[in-house]
Amino acid sequence: MGQGNRSTLVRLLDCMMALVPTGFWNRRKSMCELFAMSAAVPHRVRYELDLFAAEGGERHRNRDGWGILFAQDRDAYLFREPDPAATSELTQMVVRNERPCKNLMAHVRRASRGNPALANTHPFDRVVHGKRNAFAHNGDLPGIEEHKDAHKWLPHRIGDTDSELAFLMLLDRLGTTDTADVAARFDVFARFASEMRELGSSNFLFFDGEHLFVHADRRRFETEDGVTEPREPGLNIRHFDEQDHGGPWNARGASINKISGSLYLFASVPLDPEGWEPLPRGTTLVLKDGEIVSQCKS
Repeated sequence: MGQGNRSTLVRLLDCMMALVPTGFWNRRKSMCELFAMSAAVPHRVRYELDLFAAEGGERHRNRDGWGILFAQDRDAYLFREPDPAATSELTQMVVRNERPCKNLMAHVRRASRGNPALANTHPFDRVVHGKRNAFAHNGDLPGIEEHKDAHKWLPHRIGDTDSELAFLMLLDRLGTTDTADVAARFDVFARFASEMRELGSSNFLFFDGEHLFVHADRRRFETEDGVTEPREPGLNIRHFDEQDHGGPWNARGASINKISGSLYLFASVPLDPEGWEPLPRGTTLVLKDGEIVSQCKS
């Protein structure tokens, strides 16, 4: 990105921040780990990565990598790096070449299990039945390696994170369902997320090549006094409907030039002060093409 464009962006963000109520971002100051989109039609989500870069650099403690997935049909563009986004040339390439997609998943990592390495960087992916499946997680799952279902999957793990192991276990359970039976797959996902929640914070994003599955739990927040114990909300949701059609969306680090059709966004913290709603702990959703197919709370 040219220096002029970046300067313009900085001035735009300064103007936006001036509109935020006093104390808003201080109350919400935290590590922004997860972001996802489900849309009715492909959208170009412009990631300036200023937010991700800020969270990935010296401003907070997310210094251990970042990843972003742009899903297209049965496959996806996936960019990952085990380094801070703030100093990454790859992030600049992603900025210059945003990919139109209906489903998007992004993650900025602060390592809690597993060293900073590409193998430990979210989103994790596998190809199942000819479709690229992807998974990202915010939280900790202590004891998962001792879980009754974990042992057989440990040799199949590329890295050494609890998150990747949870992904493999989820895929194993989903393997018992018909890929066309979204109700059955949603039930498996919801039960699995509830089970993992007993181990620790389980904010999950899972994409099966067609549907986006979301589970909200608790998360740690960074405050002036340090990092808190896990608390709600672990994820927030924002919906754009017909009244937003044709208009733009501009927020810290992300923007969409033109909203077309129904669109849902999910983020660890609200990216702007309007339209976001916290998801209570245990909320589970499955979406397709910008519509909620099913939802429950356990």
